[in-house]
Amino acid sequence: METAKKKILVVDNNPVILKLMAEILRREGHDIWCADDVFGCLDILVEVTPDIIFIDLVMPRIGGEDLCRIIRNMDHLRHCYLVIVSGIAVEEQLDYRQLGVDAVIAKGPFGEMRRHILQVVADTETPRKTSIVPELKGAEHLHGRQVTRELLHNNHHLRIILESISQGIIELIDGRIAYVNPRAALFLGSVRERLLGRRVAEALPQPLLEAMTATAHAVAPETSLPPAPLQLGGFQVVIEHFTVDGNKPSNIIMITDITERRQMEAVIEAANLTKNLGYVFSGIRHEIGNPVNSIKMALSVLQRNLPEYDRETIALFLDRSLQEVSRLEYLLKALKNYSLFERPVMQELSVTEFIGNFVGLIRDDFAGKKIKIHTILPGDPLTVLADSRALHHVMLNLITNAADALDEAPKPQIVISAEQADGQINIKVDDNGRGIAETDTQNLFKPFFTSKTTGTGLGLVIVRKMLLAMNGRIGIESYPSIGTTATVSFPGA
Repeated sequence: METAKKKILVVDNNPVILKLMAEILRREGHDIWCADDVFGCLDILVEVTPDIIFIDLVMPRIGGEDLCRIIRNMDHLRHCYLVIVSGIAVEEQLDYRQLGVDAVIAKGPFGEMRRHILQVVADTETPRKTSIVPELKGAEHLHGRQVTRELLHNNHHLRIILESISQGIIELIDGRIAYVNPRAALFLGSVRERLLGRRVAEALPQPLLEAMTATAHAVAPETSLPPAPLQLGGFQVVIEHFTVDGNKPSNIIMITDITERRQMEAVIEAANLTKNLGYVFSGIRHEIGNPVNSIKMALSVLQRNLPEYDRETIALFLDRSLQEVSRLEYLLKALKNYSLFERPVMQELSVTEFIGNFVGLIRDDFAGKKIKIHTILPGDPLTVLADSRALHHVMLNLITNAADALDEAPKPQIVISAEQADGQINIKVDDNGRGIAETDTQNLFKPFFTSKTTGTGLGLVIVRKMLLAMNGRIGIESYPSIGTTATVSFPGA
């Protein structure tokens, strides 16, 4: 029976095989397209709907196995006749029926290959039997190779690891997706077969593209901010970006799900907040009565003597009342400082004024614990760019830690100081407590590490996270039985 003219696509990275197969099929009168990798194949499939596709299993970037899956997920190619032509067909153990493959030809003597290729093209004239596992044609002239089997085994082993880990992995080559594991596909709300081979700008959501650009241009790790959380579908994730050098450099995007971690951090922040609010409200209870009494007294005197007072005296009483209102505004602002689960709002902040107001809120409560608080502030004004709400929380965490370390100190005291040095503005919290063991200092910023029986191990982790978001840093120096110094540093505004 004469074979009707077919549209045939050959995908093979071996130029000799590609040329020979194209010549054989053209002589038979068929229309031929050739591609030396999967990316080229997918570009052709945008314009052409072949009747038959010959696919090599081993190719750079994306292999033939994945290409079969990609094709079978394209609606217009569901009935295309797929033929595997492979040099590892004897060693590779694949479920060809599950891949949607119609025929398999082993690469061997080209005279035999030619016969099998033409036979497969002729077979397309009869209805396919989807329930039949395709027979490997040409295997009788080949022998299995142990080295190849071992390499395939190692490749499968590594692939199983990549496809089982909890992180999402995406490999990009020439601006296209060359690999995506199931976890990454889940984060992207798609299936791998609809992502592989696609151009990055078309396949990935805009927030992820922006995050990739940001991480690609990040500076050295010790000076850069931590990855910002990103919302992908119902997941909160962070991404890391790696470059792999080679003949074809690739970019690896690793996506880590931090949804549960962020939820836990929010719970711990709320717990820390509840603990620290005790210090604030204690100060507010004491402080709020004074301005209210002053305002009440000033307005009462003014009310009784309004007919007798001249404009200058009335203005003086109003001015005093407004000053007390400003104090109340600060106290209310201190409460607002605990709206902590937002992005920082950066503004110029007077360090001297901030520390003075902060100490005013906590001094009496610490005095009740027999802890003296001293301040050492420079005469010259120091200004930083920071979020006063977040800085309040940072300082409360540090001063709470200092207070906890003073349980057994004979004369417990905390010194809060500020200085400018080397273009940095440093705020220090010193205590004369028991100090931190040298073996513990290297673990201070590790989540859930704590030497306290009732600690969460996330206080300093949260502090560092907040400071990094404000372009700040924190350092801890401690000497057992002498005390600890916590230093918060900001670039000078």
